[in-house]
Amino acid sequence: MTSRKVDTIASSEAISRIFKRGRRYNGDLLALYSLSHTLQEAATAPQGRVAFIAGKKLGGAVWRNRAKRILRAALAQVGGTQAGYDLLLVANSRTTESSSPEIAEELTMLFKAAHI
Repeated sequence: MTSRKVDTIASSEAISRIFKRGRRYNGDLLALYSLSHTLQEAATAPQGRVAFIAGKKLGGAVWRNRAKRILRAALAQVGGTQAGYDLLLVANSRTTESSSPEIAEELTMLFKAAHI
């Protein structure tokens, strides 16, 4: 399997915009927020972008980093991001207890629900 670098969202303004205007899809192991690009944004950013979010409710830095690692691995297993979408993958308390194949299975289900 080839691994391609995922374009990440770094600015808090972009993340806030996705939280406010994006659609939310809840799963048992994570939440997915998706926001499609406008035509102008799609021309400048041909590939999709993603942010991995793990709040302080999950625990210390070790647990939050573990949750983000699991989310990154699961996204790689499902093939990465879809062009034309900004995504937020939000970990919950069950994320760190699960394996990346379990997360990947749920992520595939959430992508289908979001029509991505």
